[in-house]
Amino acid sequence: MNDNKIEETKKCNRCGRDLPLSSYELMKPKQGKPYYISTCKQCRYQLRAEKKNKLSEETRIIINRCFKDIKPERILNLKNIKIDLIGEDEQFVRLMDYRDAWLSNYGRVIRKTYGKYNLIQGSYDNNGNLKYSLRKNIYSDGEWQYTCKVLYAAKAVVEEFIVNPDVANNIYIWHRGGNKQDFYYQNLYPLNQEQYRIVKAHYNKTEDDSEQFILKVMNDIKFKPLDWSLKAMQPIMCNIGYRGSEDIDFKSETYMRWHDMLNRCYNKKFHEKQPQYKECRVCEEWLNFSNFKVWYEKNKYGDKPLDLDKDILFKGNKIYSPTTCCFVPHCINTLFVNGKKVRGEFPLGVYFEKEKGKYRTCMAFMGKQIKLGTFEDIDSAFARYKDYKENFIKDMAEQYKTKIPDKVYDAMINWKIEITD
Repeated sequence: MNDNKIEETKKCNRCGRDLPLSSYELMKPKQGKPYYISTCKQCRYQLRAEKKNKLSEETRIIINRCFKDIKPERILNLKNIKIDLIGEDEQFVRLMDYRDAWLSNYGRVIRKTYGKYNLIQGSYDNNGNLKYSLRKNIYSDGEWQYTCKVLYAAKAVVEEFIVNPDVANNIYIWHRGGNKQDFYYQNLYPLNQEQYRIVKAHYNKTEDDSEQFILKVMNDIKFKPLDWSLKAMQPIMCNIGYRGSEDIDFKSETYMRWHDMLNRCYNKKFHEKQPQYKECRVCEEWLNFSNFKVWYEKNKYGDKPLDLDKDILFKGNKIYSPTTCCFVPHCINTLFVNGKKVRGEFPLGVYFEKEKGKYRTCMAFMGKQIKLGTFEDIDSAFARYKDYKENFIKDMAEQYKTKIPDKVYDAMINWKIEITD
């Protein structure tokens, strides 16, 4: 009797062969079940061996050069600040996770100290990279605190101004003309290690690093990471979101958050039930799940469930992005639900009682109603709600001061309720 079991097979997404599972690399993610890579070991080995400096004869341009939209609220008003600009388009945008610091699209940094705004001098490391020493808000030992951290100019400019098509792998930055003293955002290109090597070798040989050439390198499959495939670039979520990588755990918490985020923004059936999301959208960088995953895992903190919020940092915000989103406890997130769907034509917190012919005001918190009184007119009712709600938000901010990021605390302390909300 033959006791040998027939080994399960899997089709390789590159060579198309049906091979036993032992021919594939087994991935063991921290969350979710183990799974096998879609490309067989032999193909992965061949891909490594075949990578050469020469570009493919025909390269399909899928990824284009894109720059980020900057929230106007982040741009520093330079009207009363005496600073000579490098170029007419130079602007300084607030670094959300640093204390009183603004970065320009030319790589310069302004810091506010004792009420004064000053350009700060950076320094260079042994590799000629410009860096600054700033105080960053980080989560450590169960609370948020500030600590001195090094901010590299080129990396920071890329993160704040340039859409990075592959955040996990594009950690090498090519400066146009090989000039590492140039930090202008339009002259910086985030690349993976192999792409950077190709661009540098080509430039050293020909002095050509045109955007046309760099785009070809960025899109050439020969210089992509091994977990990349054309299939992973196809929009599978609401016809706009794509995986970005073959190594995806579809049952993970991160993927489900990404799925829900795109569903809220682009699913028409969802909009029939929740019309307030019709104008919302996801930033270009986060349409790639692999990019969202990097941000999610880097910014999540603590051991308790957190909500992904887009409404607190910038009032009226409609965009899900790395600079507009944050993680907060659910009780804080509920404070910023405006209830437009159920309150009708009246201002926030105000309802009309037909039996009494008066206006009632109350505040909802964690599913419960806090009654604030009845009034003869709408303005008086709203004034009561505004005063109570603003103070309530401030009190919550103080209670959670070291348990939430400082940018969230600041937004809550300065939050204003308007009758037009």
